[in-house]
Amino acid sequence: MARRFVAVLGVLLLPLGAQAETLRPLPALLHAHSTFSTGDLPLDRLVMEARSRGLQALLLSENYLLRVEYGLWPFRGATRVIREEPSVLSRGVEAYLAQVSELRRRFPEMVIVPGVEVIPHYHWTGSPFTGDLTVHDLQKNLLVFGIADLETLKRLPATGNSHLGRYTLRSLVDILPGLLVLAGLRLIVVRRRRLRRLGGVMIVERQRRWLAGTPLVVLGVIALVRAFPFTEDPWSPYRPDRELAASQALIDQVEARGGVTVWSFPEARDASESRFLGLSVRVRTDPYPDDLVRTFRYTAFGAIYEDTTRFVTPGGLWDYILGKYLSGERSRPPWAVGEAGFHDFSAGKRVENVQTVFLVAEKSEAAVLASLSTGRMYALSRGPGFALALEAFAVTQGSRQAVSGETLRASTQQPLEIRIGVDASDGGEYPLRAILVRNGRVVQMWADRTPLRVVHREPFSGTPAYYRLEVRGPVPHNLLSNPIFVRPE
Repeated sequence: MARRFVAVLGVLLLPLGAQAETLRPLPALLHAHSTFSTGDLPLDRLVMEARSRGLQALLLSENYLLRVEYGLWPFRGATRVIREEPSVLSRGVEAYLAQVSELRRRFPEMVIVPGVEVIPHYHWTGSPFTGDLTVHDLQKNLLVFGIADLETLKRLPATGNSHLGRYTLRSLVDILPGLLVLAGLRLIVVRRRRLRRLGGVMIVERQRRWLAGTPLVVLGVIALVRAFPFTEDPWSPYRPDRELAASQALIDQVEARGGVTVWSFPEARDASESRFLGLSVRVRTDPYPDDLVRTFRYTAFGAIYEDTTRFVTPGGLWDYILGKYLSGERSRPPWAVGEAGFHDFSAGKRVENVQTVFLVAEKSEAAVLASLSTGRMYALSRGPGFALALEAFAVTQGSRQAVSGETLRASTQQPLEIRIGVDASDGGEYPLRAILVRNGRVVQMWADRTPLRVVHREPFSGTPAYYRLEVRGPVPHNLLSNPIFVRPE
């Protein structure tokens, strides 16, 4: 009887089949690193691994700039200590894009999107003299995609980006140690007059003071070299108050150039301690879901990844932001993506563990970026055997229909139908729990098995609404749709 009911609902879902033919799923690995920055696999090996696991798109997120510096006040430039790892800026934006271009030539069946992972701002607290020196927010990052212009890529807002340096009064302070060179040269060049008795005669000697002047010249030159080019970072690591401004500046600049931004791992923690030049330095990034509320116009955020997340809990912060969009207080909604953060195979990681499945009309970079920008995608985590697949999720009224990321203009004269279909990629039957959320509240829940085919009907009052779906299967299986909006016609 139950299977017969499913068959009847399958007939009802035939219109969705036509939509699925127009927008087909494209499973993708979003946020991955290669040996170009901090990953363990060369770029070509990374592509081959993704392809062998059934992925059809790879959104690279090589580290944009991994450079941390600390200097003592007031001569920050002359006394700074720098630690840097390979990144897109240090190895060259041109070299990065050239390697991606070569990969596209070798693997035409894969969609390869070059992206960068940017640290908009980090800052210091404490002091090396008190033993509590801490660098904050090295893992509070934004992923950037869709920017191909070289100059734009070189000038993204990020602490330590030398392309953004500017001359200020701070530059004069950094040049001051150069006066040591002048003082030392004066001691060397201007000979000191000295009287010396030789027998019964007084003679006058003029001597260069090499012993006193040379160290001053050396110290001055070292200070000038270390402080060069004497520019001030607009996103100074000694200004904690610039944190949100840097993130928003990056979001706005990327949006103005037609790119997309993704907040990375908003609830992940990072804390460690290391020793450098005999000093103990703490590294700390606290979860930052509130920053997703305090910043605007970013495209998406990591919603599913290999860590605990609460941001997408019904009635949580994601629903709060979506409600603000519905009310007109925000200009765009934030979309959910599955964020892999793949570097290597340690701790049981696989390239296919976490995916973003794009719904595209064609297999191309432009189509992937368009789907990412408009929310036509869903996020999932999976196990080694199978994956949950969103066969259908749409809100319909009569002949009108909207899918994830779209808005349905509806009448109050007819009920809405929310049509849901969930399969297992291997065709098997697995237990699942599907939750339908409307405006932050759970309105229906189904405990069933794959394949799931259900229709939820309810009247439309004329009040703007959105619907989203979350499906949980056996651990670690989880699927999260993006919202569908309904507004009065």
